[in-house]
Amino acid sequence: MDLKEKVRQLPDNPGVYIMKDSHDNIIYVGKAKNLKNRVSQYFRSSSGHSPKILRMIEGIRDFNYILTDTEFDALLLECSLIKKIKPMYNSLLKNHQKYVYININIDEKYPTLEIALEKKGEGLNFGPYNSLNIADRGISVIKENIKIRHCKSLSSKNAGCLKYQLGFCAAPCTSELSDIEYRKLIDHAINILKGGKSDLVKQLDSKMKAAADILDFDKAARYRDDVRALKHLMNKGKTIRFTGENRIVVAVERIEGSEYKTFLIYGSSIIFKEKYMFTGDKDDLQQHLISMILKNAEDLQKSDSASLDKQDMDQAQIIYSYLKNKKECSHIVIPKNWLKKKELSKLELRMKRLVDML
Repeated sequence: MDLKEKVRQLPDNPGVYIMKDSHDNIIYVGKAKNLKNRVSQYFRSSSGHSPKILRMIEGIRDFNYILTDTEFDALLLECSLIKKIKPMYNSLLKNHQKYVYININIDEKYPTLEIALEKKGEGLNFGPYNSLNIADRGISVIKENIKIRHCKSLSSKNAGCLKYQLGFCAAPCTSELSDIEYRKLIDHAINILKGGKSDLVKQLDSKMKAAADILDFDKAARYRDDVRALKHLMNKGKTIRFTGENRIVVAVERIEGSEYKTFLIYGSSIIFKEKYMFTGDKDDLQQHLISMILKNAEDLQKSDSASLDKQDMDQAQIIYSYLKNKKECSHIVIPKNWLKKKELSKLELRMKRLVDML
């Protein structure tokens, strides 16, 4: 069958599409909220496609698809298939840069932030980050604005270094700053890397706008790039915190009409999912969700810590971004220790809140 005719026969449902070459090799896997609309985009005008996409399209000789209940289902299936099959163009279309970590050796009297290619055994490790350049710039932004030392080895200096004289370092090398005061600066940096609240982004935004107002566009562009790098580190921190720290995610996504899909997620893994007919009885749905959690409590308790390695980071980021931005999919987070009977009242309140969000 002609590919364009095959596209016209695609359903308007969510699902995953699987592109194949002339040797029946799978070269690309994608997900769609509407399969017909998404797949047809590959066979329309090529003016909006990147060179890599055009090369992939030239190699497509056939495609299959798998229907799913919801877009979130499709996204999860896409992640699973890519991890299993490793299609060529899923890899080529990614911006592959070396994964790195940020390490803080908190056992030092005056710690600093350093790039590390692997997790270090000592101190705190943050990441992995999939861009060395952005992580390095983010570290510089944090150091300069919080005034953490830049030097790799600390040696006593009476007048401090050039960074100190420019106002970018608190100069612990001069011995004028106590280790207790310096530790507050480090705590601020740790909070940022964990995705916590900080006024630093607002401060840099204000500086960017002020530079633009006086037509100093070079400086405004530098502040803009600083903000982007900082937000990248903070968003990764939020992702890791969202999927880690022994927390469970319960999500509910509407299929159509009164039919919904419920998900139980731990870390970047789906522990359980099922369809549910919501008749409008909120108490019934609340009890159903609690029952779903308790039925899977044993599997959740057996699950390892939800810390993320390099392979899990992309999937965790996808799950986090989807749940954060999709209004059609409501979710709530519960601590793992709420699976105990004595915490049941807290679990009930949290599930009531989720049901009220629908």
